[in-house]
Amino acid sequence: MPQQVIKFNQAQRDVLNVVSLLKSDEDVKALRKVLIDFVNNRLQQELDKLWDSGEWSEEKLQQMSKENLRTHYEKP
Repeated sequence: MPQQVIKFNQAQRDVLNVVSLLKSDEDVKALRKVLIDFVNNRLQQELDKLWDSGEWSEEKLQQMSKENLRTHYEKP
């Protein structure tokens, strides 16, 4: 069976190098919190851009809250 080769970009290699240095569960939890905070901040920045540009608004939020976005499944 052929082996699958996974190629990581530089950012992924950097994260793996940091993870390899972690020695305790507390270290893992602390890094997890840092990564979650980082992603949350980036997402908030993107949402702020959408809000400031008018692509996202209170009206659109209200409109979405009234939509039924569930996928309808039919019984076999």
